[in-house]
Amino acid sequence: MRRKLITLRRIAIAGVKNFFRNSWLTVAATAVMVVALTIILMAVVLNVTARNAIGEMSKNLKVSIYIKDDAKTEVVAQLKRELTTNPYVAEVDYISKEQAQQQFSDSFQNDQKLLEGLALIGGNTLPASFEVSVSNLSKINEVGEIPKQEVFKDVVDDVTIGKTDVRKTIDRAAAAQRFITTASVIAAAIFAVVSMLIIFNTIRMAIFTRSEEIRIMKLIGATPGYIRGPFLVESSMYGVIAGVIATSVVLVAIFSLGSKVSTQAEFAATYTFFSDPKIIAAMYVGAILLGILVGVISSMFAMEKHLKLKYW
Repeated sequence: MRRKLITLRRIAIAGVKNFFRNSWLTVAATAVMVVALTIILMAVVLNVTARNAIGEMSKNLKVSIYIKDDAKTEVVAQLKRELTTNPYVAEVDYISKEQAQQQFSDSFQNDQKLLEGLALIGGNTLPASFEVSVSNLSKINEVGEIPKQEVFKDVVDDVTIGKTDVRKTIDRAAAAQRFITTASVIAAAIFAVVSMLIIFNTIRMAIFTRSEEIRIMKLIGATPGYIRGPFLVESSMYGVIAGVIATSVVLVAIFSLGSKVSTQAEFAATYTFFSDPKIIAAMYVGAILLGILVGVISSMFAMEKHLKLKYW
């Protein structure tokens, strides 16, 4: 056990020395990997933000079912049961005639003429209604068809499905989310490949530089694992440093911009989510592991091609 620990220590020291030996290539490889990891992390942040914003806006997109004044209570209760038991319905709120009048007054409290007109014709002119929230926006039209069934024609006066402007905003947000995902995947893939190529060339140069040393190590009986070890440590350090820098950059952006918009309902959930210490730790760990993976794969390709330990 003690011998293994000493071996690991020597491998780690050799890998760290190799990391600082080619400073310009080290900086280039680390910088490109930082860009790749930053793009990936920002894509995650933007997707979470878009998802939360869409979810918040979706709360305002409801199916409004207006009930006739002479509707039979048992049929209205049957409609409510059918809505409540539908798998795509998240919530069903009953708005009485009195509540409808109060909501109208609250919404147009600054329009005195409109309120006077409502008082003149009487508050009972506003119908009772069901306000239905859906759990899946793609199924909102399907939910809107429930009150249009023949059995409910004597109790349902009208059905409206959301506000047009809200639906358009949600559609634009969903389209933006899809674009962000696609563009981020393409950009991250490009920079990841560039990073792998730079690390590949860095390890290749290190192998050529140390070719005489490697030959001597073979002659004195060094194992393939002992020879490969420093190169793996070196490539892993690219990932560790790049992961820490990329995550720190993204978190600085989140906290600097997020604090300004955290009071808005569309962004509050995102800011709270990424402020959680567990999420912060997970971002650091995920970015570092991904960076190490990219570095190790590049290093393995370089060693397979140029180290030629398989012939030994």
